[in-house]
Amino acid sequence: MTRRASALAAIALLAAGLGSTGCTPAAEVPPADPVARPAGTPALHHVGLNSTDPTAALAWYAALWPSAQATTFDGRDALAAEMMLVFDAVTSPPAGAFDPALGRPSAQSAIWHIGAYLDTTDSDRLAEALGSPHLPLHIGPDGGSPVWRSGLAPYRGTHTAAALPGVEVAEPRAGGFSYLLGPDGALVELTGGPNTRPSLSHVHLFHEQPRCAAEWYVGVLGFEPASDPVAEGEDCAAPPAEAGWPSLERIGTIRAPRAAVDVVGTQFSIYPRQCFGARCGEPTPLVGSRGQVIDHVGLRVDDLAAWHAWLRQEGVTVIEPLHDIEEGRALMIEGPDAIAIELVELDADSLAG
Repeated sequence: MTRRASALAAIALLAAGLGSTGCTPAAEVPPADPVARPAGTPALHHVGLNSTDPTAALAWYAALWPSAQATTFDGRDALAAEMMLVFDAVTSPPAGAFDPALGRPSAQSAIWHIGAYLDTTDSDRLAEALGSPHLPLHIGPDGGSPVWRSGLAPYRGTHTAAALPGVEVAEPRAGGFSYLLGPDGALVELTGGPNTRPSLSHVHLFHEQPRCAAEWYVGVLGFEPASDPVAEGEDCAAPPAEAGWPSLERIGTIRAPRAAVDVVGTQFSIYPRQCFGARCGEPTPLVGSRGQVIDHVGLRVDDLAAWHAWLRQEGVTVIEPLHDIEEGRALMIEGPDAIAIELVELDADSLAG
């Protein structure tokens, strides 16, 4: 068990009211009076990563993003850029590593990948310098030579198997999306073109029902909707659409129904779970993100006590109780499809830094 895990276990014990008396812990009681959701939209603060070698992992991401600064967060190695990457040391390879043979992890959580916005036109040179060649993108169900970025596909955009035969052939274009295999098997996307503003702040999610998940993020966490909201009386649930290409998977990527939500600092795009029906041999539900190579998403808020009261009222599961960290306070909650979300309130010194 890591130092952080040991400390959190002790905090959880105290929070549950356990001690030498052997008393039975009391259930957490929601606030007596209704609590309003705290004002403001949370800001993307960090992504938590599990690594067997945090020093090497940090060095890889620093080479990917040279403007980032090595630092620490709550005593853990971290890399600060537009979002922070925070590394927890683990003794065995974390679950959720991307499997190039499958085109996906064998066990997928709600966090699909992290990455950066930049002009990918010549990012093959960056990949070579990192020693991490781009992962192949399949261009259709019938094979064909894979490409390393979508701008090299013989067509524009993404298309289903039924649409591909009628798609107009296109010459190679600048930019597009591409993927690298990061430390510990983390999937890292690079996406953008010549006019893209560089930013290490890319997070894409999978959810069983993307539009329902977006409703939760908007209603519970105060994110701003960035896609068409669900109309009054409309069911947010919808069946998965046909898969399309280019894709990391030979069988294509299901990209609809899709939803998106804005947080301060970035936008989360939400796609459907990929292993529906027989696509992956058998239906495979999403797994919880805790313990995966991409462990959790961290959000910065201004009044954590107020958020704690609101989340308790809304019946949100708290998986790490409110506790002090070196930079302020934090708590961890469980969102849709067992995605772990850490909320942090930074003290004045940390904000100034």
